[in-house]
Amino acid sequence: MRILFANHTSAWSGGEVSLMRLVESLRAEHDVCVACPATGALTDAVDRAGVRRVALPTVDASLRPHPVQTPLGIAQLASGGLALARAARRFRADVIHANSTRVGIMAPVARVPYVVRAHEHVPLTRMGTVIRGLLVRTAGGVAAVSDYTAAKFNEGLAQPLATRVYNSIDHGRFNTAVQPARLREQLGLSPNVALLGQVAQITPWKGQDVAIRTLAGVRRAGVDAHLVVVGEVVFGGKGVRYDNHAFKRSLEALVGELGVRDAVHFLGQRDDVPEVLRALDLSLLPSWEEPFGLVTVESMAVGTPPLVGEVGAGPELVDDRVSGRTLAPKDPEAWVRAATELLRDRDRLQRMSEAGPPAAARFTDAAHARGMLAVYQGAMAAPVAAAGRRDDRAEAPWPS
Repeated sequence: MRILFANHTSAWSGGEVSLMRLVESLRAEHDVCVACPATGALTDAVDRAGVRRVALPTVDASLRPHPVQTPLGIAQLASGGLALARAARRFRADVIHANSTRVGIMAPVARVPYVVRAHEHVPLTRMGTVIRGLLVRTAGGVAAVSDYTAAKFNEGLAQPLATRVYNSIDHGRFNTAVQPARLREQLGLSPNVALLGQVAQITPWKGQDVAIRTLAGVRRAGVDAHLVVVGEVVFGGKGVRYDNHAFKRSLEALVGELGVRDAVHFLGQRDDVPEVLRALDLSLLPSWEEPFGLVTVESMAVGTPPLVGEVGAGPELVDDRVSGRTLAPKDPEAWVRAATELLRDRDRLQRMSEAGPPAAARFTDAAHARGMLAVYQGAMAAPVAAAGRRDDRAEAPWPS
């Protein structure tokens, strides 16, 4: 099978991590190529892996109606669609893996069966309804990263299109044999200080403000604890839903307002995420509606209990009170109570730690690849997809 993986950005986040894990799983038995913008972290990862790559223009079109930005966005998507069509013809793709909704909008131009990898929710706004309608009419399949995300996509459809295929994690890097990062020593903390952490891109829906309020509440309860915030703003600009740079500034102000400036440590991007997670007592991910949450599974794999939002995929990944906790995402006091109780009950915390690796064991590369191949095969066999095939895919051979 000739699979063209297409991404509208070369930024590095969970969707790109998932894409590269899938590419590595499939490249031995299938011809693969990645279409993405010419520079960026994803581009670097593709090149390091020695995978074929073709350039696409960056598409940061906003999916919200706007009198100026919407026409500009449509022009961007049209240009991106034509570039993707050229790439698909040159590569003679059997199927396109559209790694975002934006690529899913672009992909019909290529007239090749395509599958949308739903890493995010398509909101049921007027614009979202139009986009979902396009995908329902033209996509050969939608592979959602969780049951929750699949259900959100299928809501109100006469015939469900989205199916769930879980992401995988790197079990070679994320396991209990990992040596903890020496964070306490690096930060000048006592070995006995409780360490909470959040590893995520900085954006409002990830809930870093709740993590900070949780830390402040835990300290008010008399527990000597610190919080590390790992991650940076990944997406910015007019096409992004939230002003993430302004949100980061608000977090820096919040630690001052709560009097925890000395106990909250913004560490930025880290290359040693497994070691960081292993050093934590608790991993926090208070997302509002998390589509999946790679760090949740990674935390369990290294034996660090995660506290996650109960709205979204969290309850699919975490067995509440067994391998972690699921909590109301916008209720900081609930997070304070849960974190304080666990930090004061080390035996219970240890039991959760031991329950994590078995819970994470099912999120394998093999399962991820099998699930996606089944969706590709279904797309190639679907009547809509078959009607979209071009007979001239062999027009332009891939250059040697």
